[in-house]
Amino acid sequence: MLKRVFIFLNVLALLVLLLSCLAAYIDPKLFWQFSFIGFAFPVVLVINFLFLAVWLLKRSKLGFLPLLAILLSWKFIHATFAFNFLDKSKETGIRLMTWNVKSFDLYNWTHNIETRRKMMDLIKKENPDVLCLQEFYSNNQVFHNVEFLRDTLGYKYCYFPPAVELVKTPRSKLQKTLWRSGTLDQQWGVATFSKFPITDTGRVDFGNSLANSCIYTDVNMEGKNVRLYNVHFQSIHLGYDDYAAIDSLEENQQTNWGAMKNIMRKMKKAYIKRSQQANSVAAQIDAYKGTQILCGDFNDVPVSYTYNAVSKSLDDAFIERGFGFGATFANKFSIFRIDYALFDPDIQINTYRIIRKELSDHYPVLVSFSL
Repeated sequence: MLKRVFIFLNVLALLVLLLSCLAAYIDPKLFWQFSFIGFAFPVVLVINFLFLAVWLLKRSKLGFLPLLAILLSWKFIHATFAFNFLDKSKETGIRLMTWNVKSFDLYNWTHNIETRRKMMDLIKKENPDVLCLQEFYSNNQVFHNVEFLRDTLGYKYCYFPPAVELVKTPRSKLQKTLWRSGTLDQQWGVATFSKFPITDTGRVDFGNSLANSCIYTDVNMEGKNVRLYNVHFQSIHLGYDDYAAIDSLEENQQTNWGAMKNIMRKMKKAYIKRSQQANSVAAQIDAYKGTQILCGDFNDVPVSYTYNAVSKSLDDAFIERGFGFGATFANKFSIFRIDYALFDPDIQINTYRIIRKELSDHYPVLVSFSL
């Protein structure tokens, strides 16, 4: 009886693993439920490996069940867990960094007034040739980040069309004196900085989001024109109560079902919006005939419709040169890779490195490559 139950559970784990793979192909707009199963892919994969280990210890032929599931899902295993070791001596050629900087800690979520300076110091130390930033923020007073990156860190070329812009006009002479100008401009969005000349720029219209966006820059890299897409796909927009519920689940194993239901509702909405955005970016990639790179914050895992839609014709730098789960979401329990750097097959990827500094809620990713 116990053996039958174990076999039933193994078959169930096999089916869930295979169903999770379908998340890469089924548009959440049609069946959003598959996106949640795809999100659970790493956990279900580990369960199947445990079943395989048990059957191998028992020397049972039933080991073919989890083995079959693992083999059928190998493409997605490879996208989730990479098997390469870093050789920093090969970090040559052009260096690109992509990083969601969370507004350079504008709202002091780290409770450390030094965070912005440390982020700028990290960029200065790594000194990438091209810098793609998401949740970028700048204003014309203290947080004049565009000017700092351009004038102090040497990124002569920049494209930053704000997705959200706030202009405050002073109503008194005192306010005008305090602000030192007629307006206080605040700007948010995605920004691309380059030490190579930028020859053309543009945006990919999402149409379904105010804060999330995708831009492209044509960059003359060592005499070759490369189209570089910098994207921030739809965020889930979790609030303080949502994060508190997640922390409680992780640390105390206590589940607030009302809060979790609210989180799942937000995730469903984000999955559907991201699929539409990914289709728009994929259409741009398919239409462009030159060399291209796509990087940024996808807000989605490798076993997802978002990732699969935009990566079909591009090579994933993590798969080529990364190791482990490649978690880019900065959380002590996280195994989720949600930030990506995808390259035209004509480009040689030399190294891939995640810089594990908790200055934002995302880790920066640094890739070196040769044209």
